[in-house]
Amino acid sequence: MANKKIDIITLHRTVNYGSVLQAYATQQVLMKMGYDVEIIDYYPERLHMNGMLKRIKNKSKYFKKNFVLRNIARLVIFPSYLKRFFVFKKFVKENLKLTPITYMTEQDLEKNIPIADVYCTGSDQVWNVGWNEKIDYPFFLKFVPDNKKCIAYSASFGKSKLEDWEKNETKELLQKYKHIAMREKSGVEILTELGINNGIQVLDPTLLLDKNDWNDLISSKYEEKKYIFMYNINHNKKLDEYARRLAKKKNLKLIYVSYNYHDCLKPGRLKCNTKVENFLSLIANAEYVLTDSFHCTAYSINFNKNLLVAYPEKFSTRLASIVELTGLNNRVIDDYNNLEICERKIDYERANKILETERKKSLEYLKKSIEE
Repeated sequence: MANKKIDIITLHRTVNYGSVLQAYATQQVLMKMGYDVEIIDYYPERLHMNGMLKRIKNKSKYFKKNFVLRNIARLVIFPSYLKRFFVFKKFVKENLKLTPITYMTEQDLEKNIPIADVYCTGSDQVWNVGWNEKIDYPFFLKFVPDNKKCIAYSASFGKSKLEDWEKNETKELLQKYKHIAMREKSGVEILTELGINNGIQVLDPTLLLDKNDWNDLISSKYEEKKYIFMYNINHNKKLDEYARRLAKKKNLKLIYVSYNYHDCLKPGRLKCNTKVENFLSLIANAEYVLTDSFHCTAYSINFNKNLLVAYPEKFSTRLASIVELTGLNNRVIDDYNNLEICERKIDYERANKILETERKKSLEYLKKSIEE
């Protein structure tokens, strides 16, 4: 009997490290299970280069009263976006198994529905109306025939509460799913509030693969170097300064990754839109990792790194969930004047056992949701 074909719809075309790596991880996990896997290449216009250029235009509105500053802003931002676009496009092309057809709209999907036995939404913030700029029906698998099985794995609303205007329609759209697994506890709570009581919290797919699974993708570029690595996706001058002082104290170089060339003004050495494989290498080979990113935290835990976590002012629930799950609360920077936080003991023996248990539970749930 032929293996079941699983079609995934996710945010694989979003140009950031977490989004492409979670898509890769979901694909690899399902392939390891023996399924025929494909990622539906849903690529709405807002994620194309034109959409990115529109964002540049919007960003430069801050300078609309000053012609010179406005054009300087465009000149500074555009090269960053251009490199970012091509770095992630190359990774997607080389590492993700996409449908032969690229779908730009819901109508494109309805006209030429990709054929599969099971359709899976997730992971990542697929149901975040802020990011998607609307309730984006393809991410709710609205195009899939009613006689086909639909599941969600490690999906996220990207927030702890829905707006009133989206509640009824979201509830209706979710009736299509036989199994719904959320990435955050807050997501399960949203489901419960909507009257959907079969939701469960599972691990992010990047944590379903262990360190050995990721070795095939990690470049060897930073294996022989000694440095502190910082990756903060929110502007946080306190974290920048903390990293600088820690690097000075430990007599180590400070390397950081950003999506913008103008971040070169921060302390340390900038790696702007480095290749995805190098991003993983920077985490895997660092002496210390400082971050406010969920996925950077997840990889740091997976690689058993000397991790320091900075909770962002907003949307810290997903980051807190993985820190609390693995018992690494003492690695949260609770005082930016205290450099001794890095000396607090990390019990990775316990954290690894917890991860292994949760990994097994999540994999069993995923398998069951496909086969039931």
